Amino acid sequence: MRHLATGLLATGLVMTASAPALADGQATLEAQSDQGGVTMNVRWAGENLRMDFPGQSQAGFMLLRDGKGYLVTQVQGQTMVMDMAKLKGMAENMGGGEVETIAGQQASRVDALEATGDSESIAGLEGDVYRLQWTDKNGSAHDDELVLSDDPQVLELMSAFHDYQRSMTGESDPIATTLEERGLGMLRFGDRFRLAEMTDASPAPDIFELPENAKSFEDMMRSAISE
Repeated sequence: MRHLATGLLATGLVMTASAPALADGQATLEAQSDQGGVTMNVRWAGENLRMDFPGQSQAGFMLLRDGKGYLVTQVQGQTMVMDMAKLKGMAENMGGGEVETIAGQQASRVDALEATGDSESIAGLEGDVYRLQWTDKNGSAHDDELVLSDDPQVLELMSAFHDYQRSMTGESDPIATTLEERGLGMLRFGDRFRLAEMTDASPAPDIFELPENAKSFEDMMRSAISE
């Protein structure tokens, strides 16, 4: 059970990018992590956000609604809805070293963010290249190249991601906060994250509904213990 909890938490933290969600839109994102590459289809409307992973149906989807982050997935043929904040707390209580490792890789502070004077076109949008220096919670220093834009829709997308991260961790991300203060959104983060496509099409409202008759993570654990 501990590996399942920490693995799901890892998925949530790794998929969270960074960077106010006011309008509607849809985007395709490409991300890289130690777990490999993944494509995400992101749809948002107001303060609601949904992330799906094409080609990885076992990953389910992530949902932000009413200020809470959820992971909806299939476990042994049963639809399960997990509150990401609760899942994080449970994984930490289990003493999983994987959680500590993932948390330690999150940003602790931004040391510098400077424009290089170069520009780059991504997903049909022109962005400025920046050099970002930051320190993670383990005290390790990082130096990354970012491509940033003040496009309003990019700002909305990044803000929605930041809201999802806060719903899980209970704290703001320093990199996202710095970008928001400067009125910038992210088109690319080194080789880790890249915006592939974005439109202002409004998603269907029902995609933000939680599935009925789904089990919670607590339900699954109680069932496993009783077996």
